[in-house]
Amino acid sequence: MTNTRALLISLAISLFAIILLFSYISSKEKKLLEMASPVTVLVAARDIPEGQRIEPNMIEQIQVPVKYAQPGSFADSQHIVNRNINVPVLKGTQIIESMFAVADMGGIAAKIPAGKRAFSIFVTDVTAVGELVQPGDMVDLMVTVEAGSFKDGMGVSEEIITRTVLENILVLAVNQTSSSRRSGDVANVDQQAAGSLLSGARQGGSKKDRIKTLTLALEPRQVQILNLSQEIGTISACLRSSFDDGNIVNLPPLSAQEFLGIKKSIIPRSNPAWVEIRGAEAISRY
Repeated sequence: MTNTRALLISLAISLFAIILLFSYISSKEKKLLEMASPVTVLVAARDIPEGQRIEPNMIEQIQVPVKYAQPGSFADSQHIVNRNINVPVLKGTQIIESMFAVADMGGIAAKIPAGKRAFSIFVTDVTAVGELVQPGDMVDLMVTVEAGSFKDGMGVSEEIITRTVLENILVLAVNQTSSSRRSGDVANVDQQAAGSLLSGARQGGSKKDRIKTLTLALEPRQVQILNLSQEIGTISACLRSSFDDGNIVNLPPLSAQEFLGIKKSIIPRSNPAWVEIRGAEAISRY
């Protein structure tokens, strides 16, 4: 009887010890699993040169343990596609926000995507979206012209037409600044949660100098189109969203008659709504 009781006590103690050991192992396993829980991050699918605009085929999503996700990393490609990266990135490196927020770099040739050309157009605070366009932004470009006929050697305006001539065009520089929104001190930029855009990433640039020119990255044929548009009419820029997928709409030309739903000819206003004065000469009309 005594031996049976001793055996039962031993079994009870052993069972209690097993329960304690199982509980300890389970708690440790839970902590390890929490540290190793996979999260999605974006990495370079190939080596990306400094100043290159990020294209969808340059990046890929991978799963890494949460402890190895870099601060400021991204989970969604829409936050970085069409943005210019300002540091060289090796294949497999996580893409983080600070790569887009480095100090200003001299020279613009390295920032021109392969196969494209830098071309500048004259703009104003109105035609450049109220001076909100910054290097690295994507814009659409419209030209407004007056169409008509010639009588006695004089041009007679009969119709006003606006057409979107180029879409999803990269802005390389504003005036002579090629990275104004990234000219702040990197040490003062706070990184936020993965997949977020820094609130300060688009606040750079000084309002001291008014926008006079936009330098754009264009294909050779687009250079011809924009150069001709600049000669025959007024060019305006339309700022695209940072989250835009780069979709090309290909809108047809829009005439004043079509827009207003009338058949009569449109008589252009005799005086501009306002005139921009630089020095002693009026150089722009609106």
